[in-house]
Amino acid sequence: MHMDRQVYPFISITTADQGIFEFRKRRRDVVFHNYVKRLTKNWIFKACIFTTIVANSLFMALETDYKLANRLYLFFDVAEQLFLAIYTVEFLAKLYVDPIKYWKIGFNVFDFIVLSLSFIHRFLPPKYKRSLYWFHVVRPLRTLRTVSFIRGLQVLSTALVSTLKSVCFVLFLLFLLMTVFALIGYYFYGRQDDGDYKNWGNLRSAFFTLFSLVTLDGWTDLQAETGKLGFTSSRIFIIGFILLGCFLFFNLFIGVVIINIRETSKEFNKGVQAERETTLIQKKQAILQRQQSHIADLMEKQKTSQFESFSEMVEKFKQTLRHDDYVLLDDLCSSLSFIDIYLTSLDEQDNTLYKLQQLYFETAYILGNLLEVDRHQERSEKKDADASAKAN
Repeated sequence: MHMDRQVYPFISITTADQGIFEFRKRRRDVVFHNYVKRLTKNWIFKACIFTTIVANSLFMALETDYKLANRLYLFFDVAEQLFLAIYTVEFLAKLYVDPIKYWKIGFNVFDFIVLSLSFIHRFLPPKYKRSLYWFHVVRPLRTLRTVSFIRGLQVLSTALVSTLKSVCFVLFLLFLLMTVFALIGYYFYGRQDDGDYKNWGNLRSAFFTLFSLVTLDGWTDLQAETGKLGFTSSRIFIIGFILLGCFLFFNLFIGVVIINIRETSKEFNKGVQAERETTLIQKKQAILQRQQSHIADLMEKQKTSQFESFSEMVEKFKQTLRHDDYVLLDDLCSSLSFIDIYLTSLDEQDNTLYKLQQLYFETAYILGNLLEVDRHQERSEKKDADASAKAN
């Protein structure tokens, strides 16, 4: 069998697998669609879009210089067209990949709104641009698109959006409290003759005074000014409102934001886990579909072949495999118990060979010493014989 031939394990499709595996209508442009899908999810594509957003923000900052904007007007105009082209290509690519899921993501809807308003501002006739001057606000909004590329900012922005409802309730409760204290301050300290008419003379000034107390801006000066007019109860009034309006509601506001951020983080983590599980299920479905198609092809070949059964065809197919092809084996050598015993026997063989090698080294060392002793004795005997021969 050639190396480019793909061999997949033959498995039986159970009822549970059939519940997971569903046949879907394939697109006619499935190859190009998969390519665009991989491209939009690639980190290089995301890095290019992020770099484009950063460069666009930098160019908008440079355009605030009046002299530089006039001197490089053509350059900034061409750059603006290039940025719009890149944003348009990104929008069309994402919309082509999944036209239904695209509109379910809030960041994508925000990108579409900013892109649409940018095109309206770009191709609007000059006579209407002056009357719709607020369209210039659209371009700085592109900087906020960086949020969709950073997960931490996505969690934080989603938490802030979900916090708006709770924050509105807190602000409404604070408004009711300020209304009560504004009326009390108006009736007690807002007399025009001998009262503090400047700060408490009407409801509008009373609200403004209470707002400055909430922000703790100059409340000591306000208390000193009210105390000079002889209102000794103003201390209890002002301190009580600061305790309720500033410390209580401010901490309540922070607590609501923290709770929403924590809940949003949990939901975001669950969504990431769900995406991973969905990816695994899709991979499993692709594998099952591929294996079913291979089995169906083999069954069709079996009908037109000379084999009597499917098992006979599989055995004949196994005989055509090379040693480097993947195939499922049911022989003894593929069982775990045999592999365990075989590896254990290999370890014992290694130990035996190591001990035999040590014994061989010791035997060779002893034989070498004996040979050295024999040579030494022969040399000594030869010297004695030579000495006796010379003496004679």
